Amino acid sequence: MMPRFPATRFQGSKRKILPEIAALLNNERCDFVIDLYSGSGIVSLLFRYLGKTVLANDYLKYNQNTAGLFLTFSKSELAELDAEADLNFLLRHVPDGRKSIVSDEFAGVYFTESENAEIDNFCHNINEYAGFKKSLYIYAVGQALIKKRPYNLFHRANLDMRLKDVKRSFGNARTWETAIGEHALKCIKELAALPELGDKGNKAISVDTANIESFPQHYDIVYMDPPYINGKLVPVNYSNFYHFLEGLCNYELYLKNDKRYPHRPIVNFDSAWHKRDSALAMLERICKHFSRSTIIMSYRSDGVPTPDEMAELMRSCGRTVEVHSAGEYQYALSKNNLNEEIFIIARP
Repeated sequence: MMPRFPATRFQGSKRKILPEIAALLNNERCDFVIDLYSGSGIVSLLFRYLGKTVLANDYLKYNQNTAGLFLTFSKSELAELDAEADLNFLLRHVPDGRKSIVSDEFAGVYFTESENAEIDNFCHNINEYAGFKKSLYIYAVGQALIKKRPYNLFHRANLDMRLKDVKRSFGNARTWETAIGEHALKCIKELAALPELGDKGNKAISVDTANIESFPQHYDIVYMDPPYINGKLVPVNYSNFYHFLEGLCNYELYLKNDKRYPHRPIVNFDSAWHKRDSALAMLERICKHFSRSTIIMSYRSDGVPTPDEMAELMRSCGRTVEVHSAGEYQYALSKNNLNEEIFIIARP
């Protein structure tokens, strides 16, 4: 029986279908796995649990930090923590010469005045830590900030939605009002509840897959859960959804917010997967570069390019292709019952 993996509010997270992904890997002879678009990091954590040597990649630094933590933390490190005291220091201690970038640049955008002050404190105080502790607290505070956001996203300046005293048809006011430190502590306890996991030299990197030819080729499995264009022809732009978390890794990014938009994104990365033709071209490059690897691709049945187009391209690269359903699985807030999660498996 699989353990209870940490909860995540990250859009597109595969936490609910981890057993199905595990079953796919159990049918493959593999020791080395790349998680090419690691996102929430939860699939990388699954691969580590399954005893694989894992390379995780994501172009967002916060996601890289999460994957790196998931792939290397130990039970002993977690047991030695005084997380409550650390979080109290990180969020409440006001150091000498402290800047107030978030308080100044994002007043009234995402969080309350007191919460913005805590984020400013954190971004200064986190530099007192290094290694495991630094990665852990960046992860935990980032997860806390996601939980406190309507829709769990940073794509709109909608603090007023959270603060209005009205009857709500969605969301959880209690979750929104729970302190950052309390949410972060819960995230750490969820990690600590996992069994001891092996460490086989796993690592996380942050490389734009536009440079796919720079990736090592000796991996048995390349797992892909890329961004996609949904059935309404709208690209899923994860950097727009989670840009704010990048500032936890690089505080000065908050000064680079784009004031042309109400939500003031601090990064906004393009992706080949945001357009049909460039997505197909990227998939072809991946197939050719990892010519000896089996590709397992998580995708949506309403995605653009279509699953049939993806499968046909993989076959044209000389691969044997199978398409499997992961069952009826909807993203939060989705009202489209026609969508389902699928797996495209392409063997060399």
